[in-house]
Amino acid sequence: MTNHYDVIVVGGGPVGLASAYECAKAGKSVLLLERFNFFNQSGSSNDLVRMFRTMYTQDFMADLAYAAIGLWKELEADAGESLIWMTGLLNFGDPNYQSGPEGDLTDPIRNLTRLGLAYRLLNAQQIMAEYPFRDLPSNFIGVYAPDNGCIDVPALLRALYRLASAYGAKLVPHARVEALTTSANGVTVSFDNGEMETVSAAKCILAPGAYANDILPSLGLRLNINIWEMVYEYYAANPGPGGTIFPSMWFQFLDPTGGDPARSNLFYGFPTVPWGPPNLARIAVDNAVNVISDPAQRLIVPSANDLQITSNFVRDHCIGMDKRPNYCGTCLQTNVPDNMYVLDFLPQSIGEGWNNVALFTAGWGMKLVPLLGRILSQLAIEGATPFDISQFKISRPGVLA
Repeated sequence: MTNHYDVIVVGGGPVGLASAYECAKAGKSVLLLERFNFFNQSGSSNDLVRMFRTMYTQDFMADLAYAAIGLWKELEADAGESLIWMTGLLNFGDPNYQSGPEGDLTDPIRNLTRLGLAYRLLNAQQIMAEYPFRDLPSNFIGVYAPDNGCIDVPALLRALYRLASAYGAKLVPHARVEALTTSANGVTVSFDNGEMETVSAAKCILAPGAYANDILPSLGLRLNINIWEMVYEYYAANPGPGGTIFPSMWFQFLDPTGGDPARSNLFYGFPTVPWGPPNLARIAVDNAVNVISDPAQRLIVPSANDLQITSNFVRDHCIGMDKRPNYCGTCLQTNVPDNMYVLDFLPQSIGEGWNNVALFTAGWGMKLVPLLGRILSQLAIEGATPFDISQFKISRPGVLA
């Protein structure tokens, strides 16, 4: 292993791999350090599927999602395989629901219209006619948008790994970063790969997810993060005759029962995906009662509360589904107080070389992976990006602890 690179990437999840891919494709020498095995279940990319969606309340998020559509197509063309199954997305629920972690129910219509993206409105009866739901409140409405789809997470990770390596990136597992220092000339990274090694680079990209505070303290920084241990479940669907099919992804918008966050009604689901087990559909709650500050505190065992409220929803409102999950698991969702990304250079307060390190963590990022890789590579190589990331500054209130 050489000891100097153009770019060192820390973190081998989807965003780190996408950053390494973009930098290597641009002709830079790249070293990526991953503290575990690649494709592990220790972070935020567990399980089989995630949503790509364009329905956002905030203009800046809608614009980024719209820009990501073309970059997903570029990545698929380079990889020679499909990475998103475009089923569409149905958001439905109480039309008066406002300001949850996924935004408002109807506000995204303004951005869909502005960006020229198709959608259609449904009432409760139409929703139950097209989807295997029952006993929905009569005031429920739905917004269906076709330009949304199911991300094949295992295929995405392996495509990025394969492409980054093919373009010349050095990808190293079991390399835990112990120290990072900056200077006007670049960065120095020390990591444990069975024995301590030290390497240097002109630039560094940090994509450590929930493990950000295992790295940043060496620079005198710490982020004010909390980590949701989110539960996912797979329920068996009636295989027929008269079988049960969810025609698209879906998300229910409804305030928690009794105002209790532990009784959240923000349920979501996917159709049975072709790369997953047959006639099993993922259904889960977009909430977590297990909230930690350090990944080492992870319980791994899914929360009984989150399993129960989801099972109750399936029992009460889903047709042709077993009311108990066939299997379940957890993944780590990293959040800062405003539930947005941290996507920025390090703060100037660390001194010389602050702008030699670009950081991404927090927020729901899988849907924008090709775009995030492009932005981070631009920050590292060019020192700026044409995409609007002004809402994700590390210096905004509440982010730095």
